[in-house]
Amino acid sequence: MVDKNWKTDEDKQIFRLEVHRDLIGWVIQELERVNINSQRTINNDPNGDVLIINPEDAPKVQEIIRDIQRKFNG
Repeated sequence: MVDKNWKTDEDKQIFRLEVHRDLIGWVIQELERVNINSQRTINNDPNGDVLIINPEDAPKVQEIIRDIQRKFNG
């Protein structure tokens, strides 16, 4: 995570939420790019942040997420 000198705890929380929001949006765009329909969930859905419209796409989505993790986590 970015090492910053936060002025308040709220500043740090806001930053983390903005990063999370943007990451979820980017993942949805990547799924759209490969013709997988999805949408952002709401109300703190316990099943996750992204709803995959066609359950048959789930294995492909898992593969895409693993590729993203490998790319950005080394």
